[in-house]
Amino acid sequence: MAANKNNPDSTDWKILRELQQDARKTYKEIGETVGMTRPAVRERILRLEENGVITGYKAEIDTDALGRALHVMISFNFNSGQKYDKKPNDILIPILRSSSDVIHFWEIYGELDFLIEAAFSSKERMHNFLDDLRSYGFVRSHLIAMSMKGAVQEA
Repeated sequence: MAANKNNPDSTDWKILRELQQDARKTYKEIGETVGMTRPAVRERILRLEENGVITGYKAEIDTDALGRALHVMISFNFNSGQKYDKKPNDILIPILRSSSDVIHFWEIYGELDFLIEAAFSSKERMHNFLDDLRSYGFVRSHLIAMSMKGAVQEA
């Protein structure tokens, strides 16, 4: 029997690792790795989805293959002295969502307000985007030289 959503058991963790490596693996392939039958793996995965542990599946995109070799992480902090017509997030979030260069963004707490992942086809396009962001606050960009994927591990 699978553990509850707040306390996955070791088999749940093995299944999660397999899905993180390749979310397109079949139930049978995962079952062979974790020592379970296809139906048992299916039930575990369905339960992990229902409990909100697995929130979705995605395709990983190679930005270089799309002609967007400038892969950048951007740290952003609103200018605290600036007055905005709306709440600052209500201004920035639509800008980030509408940009075809933005891959992912996170609202964060601490010294910064947002962390933004973007990929650009040219330096000019990147500079224009960063300049637009600077009209709202502090921007620091970090060019990604290489990325590697980690996996959530059992605690």
